[in-house]
Amino acid sequence: MNAIDHLKNPSFSSFLDLARWVAAWIVCIGHLRNPLFFGFGAIGEAAQNPLIVAWYFVTGWYGEAVIVFFVLSGYLVGGLGIAKFAANTFNPAHYGIDRVSRLYVAFLPSLILTAALDITGMHYFGAAGLYDGTQAMFAEKLGEAAFAEAVTATTFLGNLAMLQTFRFDSFGTNSPLWTISAEFWFYVAFGAVLACLIAVRSKLGQIAALLAVGIALLWLLTPTFLYYLGLWLVGLGVAALPSSKARWPILFAILFAALLVVTRLKGDALSAIAFGQTIRDYSVAIGFALVLHAMRDNQSAILARMAQFNKWLADFSFSIYLIHFPVMIFVLSALYWTGNFPEIRTGYAPTDLTGIMIYGGIIALLFAVSWAFAQCTEQQTWKIRRFLKTRFAS
Repeated sequence: MNAIDHLKNPSFSSFLDLARWVAAWIVCIGHLRNPLFFGFGAIGEAAQNPLIVAWYFVTGWYGEAVIVFFVLSGYLVGGLGIAKFAANTFNPAHYGIDRVSRLYVAFLPSLILTAALDITGMHYFGAAGLYDGTQAMFAEKLGEAAFAEAVTATTFLGNLAMLQTFRFDSFGTNSPLWTISAEFWFYVAFGAVLACLIAVRSKLGQIAALLAVGIALLWLLTPTFLYYLGLWLVGLGVAALPSSKARWPILFAILFAALLVVTRLKGDALSAIAFGQTIRDYSVAIGFALVLHAMRDNQSAILARMAQFNKWLADFSFSIYLIHFPVMIFVLSALYWTGNFPEIRTGYAPTDLTGIMIYGGIIALLFAVSWAFAQCTEQQTWKIRRFLKTRFAS
């Protein structure tokens, strides 16, 4: 069985959708916590009840959530590509259209929305300090250049060309866009490799073509790309592994959860040692990949019953990821501008009712806005694909 066959398993498809939307929302609620609430070390023991401790703990997994995205992408895009290549049905033109449309149909509108919100927010609501980096929580936690410095035409065009992270900053407040450029170039690298293997017949010619592709990508993207590509390849690799009779999905899920706990508890210690970050990232990637391997042949009545719900949430998880940051910064800045929420500039305690209400209200707003955004963008992807394939790849 290959990746195409495994996706026919309703339980596994439901699990993939579950992983997508949970990871997207962990990123979202974690990013919103950073500017709105004090860091955990500043809240005092009196406020550290079990619920708050658990909330800080889970919302700190946004880095691990991004790794889950990379592994999922490698499994789905890479695994399906390998399966089609093995069956002699891989079409480079169709692959290119599918992958470019998957990203750009939602990415381009998100970039335009970011520009509109950031320019408006900086002009009218800049006093909150969220755009210039003077807001207390951002100044304490981020230590990066102010978002306002990345609102330039050059940076916009660099992001449009998917060169953020490698050659440009992410545009404006939309710092999560760095992962989208990495995804784009994963697709390019993988598609180019398979296209070379199809188009070039001789072994020597294939080696020369692959070397040329590799050198070009390294020159354009710098060796940093290899680090992220490795995480993606973990997903592809597990998709290519044969199935095992001893699957034990619950055991692997428990082990992965334990690994996530360890990465949170020992995150500072790992960061302090050589290659500690690499150990963390690749441990998370391999751990989640093993969960995928254990789940793909598993039948779960619970996951099957959740399939429709998981698919509904997963269908706009990409939009949540693309627009949550500029929307939340704009809304927080606008709320501060009203004069009714001065603590937005300094941060709230996690027990403050006003801060909690703002947090919940923005999450609800992001849910609604992301769903509406998805209906206009990623849910229309099939139309764009059909047009492009009819026009250019028929």
